[in-house]
Amino acid sequence: MKALIVDGEELIRLSLKEVISVSSNFQEILEAGSQHEFLARTASHDELSLIVVHPSSLGNDGADCLRLVQRLYPDAALVAMLDREGQNVGDLGNMVTVLRNASVGQMVTAIRRALKLPLDGFGSVSNQPSRPDVRGALRHEFDRFQENATPNRSAIDSIDLGRLSYRQKQILAMAADGLPNKEIAARLSIAEGTVKAHMHAIFKVLGVSNRTQAVIRYGAVGNANPRPSQSDSWMYANAS
Repeated sequence: MKALIVDGEELIRLSLKEVISVSSNFQEILEAGSQHEFLARTASHDELSLIVVHPSSLGNDGADCLRLVQRLYPDAALVAMLDREGQNVGDLGNMVTVLRNASVGQMVTAIRRALKLPLDGFGSVSNQPSRPDVRGALRHEFDRFQENATPNRSAIDSIDLGRLSYRQKQILAMAADGLPNKEIAARLSIAEGTVKAHMHAIFKVLGVSNRTQAVIRYGAVGNANPRPSQSDSWMYANAS
């Protein structure tokens, strides 16, 4: 069986993977952190047995995407994670709802109910569930990520930061300082979409696929790009 998690928060997706893995026997658990990734997953996977989705992560189209899920996967179990009690996400007959901040037991119960699996005899799931080892999963995922994300010396030597424009170097340096795209855009007086476009160009130069990998690789190559201090913040606004 395959499951798909749709949520904008990586840590929540990681925790949900552990919860789903103890809820039933899934061979593959896919993730989508945005509407674009969600559509990409649905385009490349014909069969899904379970879809756990946070509609708010899909923006204003959350309810429409839920209806699309029902049309594409009419037999799939659907769990919608709500931000608050009474949140309106549409009326889908086979959908089970659960609060996004629910306990592990409540989440497992919701998933097994959506899958139409018995609750009794499953670690007393409705009362005192066997809690998944999320901490261990985090360690495993981090170790796996480091193995995949940290480049070897030949890969590092092949990266030429000179291929980045000055603006891209600024954005990469600010991302390495932990600033989100919205704040980077505000400091540079540019649109957030422009920051995202620059980040995608940076990914290509560094040979990575996401922001975290870019920061790690940037640190491995050496920060030859400018990292202005607060006293030099005028450079953020004046650079072209």
